[in-house]
Order: sequence, then structure tokens, then C-alpha cells
Amino acid sequence: MSESLFLTALVMGLVGSLHCAGMCGPIMLILPFQQFSPARRAGAMTLYHLGRISVYATMGLVLHSFKSLFHPQWQQGVSLALGSLLLAGGLYSFLVRGNMPSLPWTGWVRRQASRFMGNPSLGALTVAGVLNGLLPCGLVYMALSLAATAPTASQAALAMYAFGAGTLPMLVSITLLRQKARFLNAAGLRRFVPVMLVAFGGLFLLRGANLGIPYLSPKVEVAAGTGEVQSECCHKH
Repeated sequence: MSESLFLTALVMGLVGSLHCAGMCGPIMLILPFQQFSPARRAGAMTLYHLGRISVYATMGLVLHSFKSLFHPQWQQGVSLALGSLLLAGGLYSFLVRGNMPSLPWTGWVRRQASRFMGNPSLGALTVAGVLNGLLPCGLVYMALSLAATAPTASQAALAMYAFGAGTLPMLVSITLLRQKARFLNAAGLRRFVPVMLVAFGGLFLLRGANLGIPYLSPKVEVAAGTGEVQSECCHKH
């Protein structure tokens, strides 16, 4: 169970990297990593991303702690609701061509983050990474819904670390290639966001539909009496 959970979370981070490029790519371009020597630059990038991913892991722990309050079958409804929101957000971006509606705390987090992003110190960049992890992100919320199904709280946190590790190749590449790749600009990167929102929204709707399609929409049932969740993720031989 745990190996499959971690692999799924890692793949979700890798596949969703285009979404990360659109949402976090512009942030990566303004962070002052280039002001460090090569050795300190590696440390600064490590601390920044460790702060960001640790926030994801902490949210996974918190969410998992409330797992016992929810009926297992509610996960299907959560998946459908989240998929609908992501799909609606993607279509909104396509049709309106404007900024996505933000959550109430988004402005505060961005203001606080701006205080640290331009500061070329290891401590400031670590705090900037933590604040980046607090920014609303549909992809992170999808990963959290996956982590909530983990058997233990520690596995939920590790699943979010695996997800965060999956996002690293794209974001680190943006930092390293900023002087060589002309497409790395805010407008260009944000074109990927609606595509990823629609794609992941469709996948979550499919997942919550309980159609019995192996891996994409497994049949989930709750055993009578025990309340144990039984999932048919693949064909029986």
C-alpha cells in the first residue's frame, strides 16, 4: 500500500510539473539564487524547496488527523467536488483570460513572501519557501486528498514529500536555465495552468465516478460491518 501511495504521489508531482511551472515558475525567476556562489546556491535552493515541501507534509499530517471524522465513502464526493472546481477553474481561465479568483489569505501570504524573496540570505529564502507552500494550489490539494487515504499520519506526510520531490526537476530546471531559455517568462509559463487544471479536474471527476476502470476510476466499496474500504484497482485474473 505505502509503496503504491508514494509512487502515485511522486508521479502526480512529476506529471503536474507544467502546472508548477505556470504557478511557481515566475517566482523561481525572481528569487536571488544567482547572487550566491555555486556551493551556497545549492544550499539556498535546497532550503527553499525543503521549506516549501515541508509545509505540504505538515498539511498532510493535519488533514490525516481528521480522517476518522469522515465516512470513507465521502472520499468519492470530495474527489467529484474537487474535480469540478479544478475543471471550472481551468475553463474560467480559458474563457475569461484573467487571473484566477484568490482565497482570502492569498494576498497576505504574497505580501509576506515579497519581504523575503529579494533577500539573498539562506534564512530569508527558507522562510520564502515556507510562505510559497502556503499559497493556494489545486495540484497540492489533489495530492493532499491522496495523502488523506494513507494508513498512517507519517505515511501521509511522506506521501507529500514524495509529491514535492516530483515537482523539483521542473522548478530547479527553471532556476538553472533562466539565462538560456527564452520561454521562461510569466506569460508563457502561465499558459500551461488552464491546461493542467482541466486535465487534473477531469481525472479527479473520473476517479470519483467509481466506474470500476482499473487505476483511473477504481471501484471503491465499504465492507458491511467492518467499514473497511475495499478498492478494486486492477483486473482480477
